[in-house]
Amino acid sequence: MASFTRFAELPKELRDRIWSMAFRDDRPGVHIFGKYDKTRENTSESHFLRHHDILSETWAAPSWRRYFENLNGNHSDENISTYLIDGGLWTACHESRLIMEKRFELSERKSYQNNYSSHDRTKEVFKKATIGCFDGTPLHPVTVFPHRDLFVLQSDSLKNVDWFLIGLDAAMASSEEGFNGVMHVAFEYNPKWSADIVHDLGDDICAIMEGAFEMWPKVRKLWFIDRSLKRKKDAPAFEERADNGYEINAFYASDRRFLEVDCNNQLVTEKEWEYIKPVEDKSIDGFSSSLDFIQELESDLREKSCPTTDNYSRNYSEPYCDIGLLGWDTR
Repeated sequence: MASFTRFAELPKELRDRIWSMAFRDDRPGVHIFGKYDKTRENTSESHFLRHHDILSETWAAPSWRRYFENLNGNHSDENISTYLIDGGLWTACHESRLIMEKRFELSERKSYQNNYSSHDRTKEVFKKATIGCFDGTPLHPVTVFPHRDLFVLQSDSLKNVDWFLIGLDAAMASSEEGFNGVMHVAFEYNPKWSADIVHDLGDDICAIMEGAFEMWPKVRKLWFIDRSLKRKKDAPAFEERADNGYEINAFYASDRRFLEVDCNNQLVTEKEWEYIKPVEDKSIDGFSSSLDFIQELESDLREKSCPTTDNYSRNYSEPYCDIGLLGWDTR
């Protein structure tokens, strides 16, 4: 509390209450990252995510060039990640750090290496937080809930992503602690993908198809965020599910929430969502092509998961991540 020099003189109960007001909401969060690029020195993309001595070759600090548009037209675009809401409390002072450790129960983390398969730890791990940081100076701590938060990877290209480790890197924890990756990973939808997937074109489409199989089970659901889909003001109240990591359908960033779009009922979707057509989109389509893309992607993944060659049983199907679409709404 550098701006209030007498903060330490306040009663502890009042100080604790003030600290608690600086925490993020107890809801599924949104964490935005860039793709690590070691060739881009002195840029945010060169600051990789790390957990102790484990360095990620995929996740890095996000680039300001890809920030979401500020909902307040009088302010510049910003990083809307949940990890920024209370991340500064880790380094503000000794007391704030203790408050953060208590809030996220990091000092109570257990290792299950001697009891790995004795019982289902899904509910326990769902409530657990982990912490890492972006490499560099000053230190930028990143606190996440691996089994309930959304991990967004922003990149101009999905080539050279380490799909096998992407979930483990994002979790910033080990399987001995009960983690085996994260539940939810997201990319931003690119309208050109709709045409690419129909004609089997594009490196990104190949990468997405490959990633959906290689990420599972360390990532359970792959989402696509469509910035052009906004929930209508007169739409019925959205029914959120947040009881367990498998069913979560709403994620909260600092200024908005990302909500699941029902791609199987386009009539209802068009009644509840409005299409904010991007300026660069010169197509004549009346609604976003992301719905068609999701349906085509799911169809292709189902077909690929059930090979019909003589080398496989007809009953065999290769598992892959669930697929989903997210629009947005103001909080």
